[in-house]
Amino acid sequence: MLEGGSWLVPYVGGKPFLRKPPLVQWCIAGSLKVFGHNAWAARLPSVLSVLALAGVIIFATRGWLISEQSLVAAIVMMVQVATIEKCRLAELEAIYVALSGIAMVLWMSWWSQGRSPWLVWIVPMGFNALALLAKAPLHLLFFYSVVVATLVAAGEMRRLWSLAHLAGVMIMLGIVAAWAVPYFYEVNADEAGAVWKRQFVERVTGAEVDFSKWLMNIPHALVNHLPWVLFAPLLWRKDATLGQRTRPAALLRGGRWAIAGCFVVLLHIPGVLPRYVQPLVAPFSLLLAPVLWDCPRRVRHWWRYSVFTLTLAVFTGAVAAPFVVASAVGKGADAMHPAVAGFAVLLIFSAALLLMSLRRRLHQTLHLALWTGFLAAMAILLYATTAVPWMNLSDDIRPFAQRIDDKMPERSRLVAYGLDDYAPLLGTLFYLKTPFIYAADAEHAPEGEEFYLIRGKDRAKFEKRFAVIGSPLAAWDTKEDKLPSVVVRAERRQPR
Repeated sequence: MLEGGSWLVPYVGGKPFLRKPPLVQWCIAGSLKVFGHNAWAARLPSVLSVLALAGVIIFATRGWLISEQSLVAAIVMMVQVATIEKCRLAELEAIYVALSGIAMVLWMSWWSQGRSPWLVWIVPMGFNALALLAKAPLHLLFFYSVVVATLVAAGEMRRLWSLAHLAGVMIMLGIVAAWAVPYFYEVNADEAGAVWKRQFVERVTGAEVDFSKWLMNIPHALVNHLPWVLFAPLLWRKDATLGQRTRPAALLRGGRWAIAGCFVVLLHIPGVLPRYVQPLVAPFSLLLAPVLWDCPRRVRHWWRYSVFTLTLAVFTGAVAAPFVVASAVGKGADAMHPAVAGFAVLLIFSAALLLMSLRRRLHQTLHLALWTGFLAAMAILLYATTAVPWMNLSDDIRPFAQRIDDKMPERSRLVAYGLDDYAPLLGTLFYLKTPFIYAADAEHAPEGEEFYLIRGKDRAKFEKRFAVIGSPLAAWDTKEDKLPSVVVRAERRQPR
């Protein structure tokens, strides 16, 4: 996109990428334009989107929840295994979850407060439209499951047929159509339809699913939502709705069954992966926060004991961090100074100790939630300072890019040939300083001698269409193909 490509149709490996709409690519391209071509800028949209969702949870729920409960809900949303994993990656999941989550948060909050129907429906539908431009419409199933279950519990199903809701749906469709109409003029509509149909069939039938992985869907999804999924049974306590007004009580009674139903039913579909239910994080966090606020004393006691034990475990890791980092540096890893690594983790640990000293000044649930957040921050920093340097020792992508840059003659370019969406070589191109172009096949390859980056499995076919000159400049055995991927100098053969 930044180099003059289409902003309507994303391209990957020189071919149209028809599986997803382009909003995530727009966000990443804009970030790279502003902050430069680096991994930090590519990941920034994911980070900002999750922070935006946290901000909406904190500020848009006032009037339904008290301020401290809103803060607890934001902590519950952010301090989950899946959120921490996805919000640091240059992928679509974080942005999609954030946009769909904002839509659900706004509807739940404004409906519970009895705000104007036009506000309740139109603004959330705008965010639903943006989520549609990021990924498939699965989030609409979650949104309407919560909406319908809540309206049934409140005896207000008639509101689903209101003019305000219809207007919101029309606005959502209009926003999507503003992209989709010109999009289908630029691509082969039949081909795009076939790709979307194939994706849907694979998700529903599990045509390419590993049965053993499918059996682990629910356990994997439960792990994704630790630690807060352990508190989920509290949503069904008999006195969970005590002290709540009529609408918030209806929201809890209906929403908890909608979330549980979507979670369990979808994960039993063979083609569904655990990450597909991640948009449920936002409504789950909102429903859980007020229930945690009044949770039984024995639950708080267990919570406090668990967090204290884990804090000691992370502290032990922090003490060992300088030695672990020093060992990685000794093997050639790129890492921060061991003393700095240990100091950074110990600094957060000191902040956690300070928080522990404020125990009597904060509500017990808020105190424990903040402590849990500090613990997560300590664990993340410990992981970044100690585990990542060791992981980088086994990184082959950036070293391969460096070998290519070192071997390529000055003022020459590389032709990325037939890569499609093969992630390892596309990742190599991201870190490459040498100029490159894409060639999807021989017909799109330039005339004359060029340097080609080709995947190992395509080398035999490549050599039938191209005359290879000399030995490969660089090679990488990705272990996914019988032959290593290589950079070679070649010229397209003339047809006889």
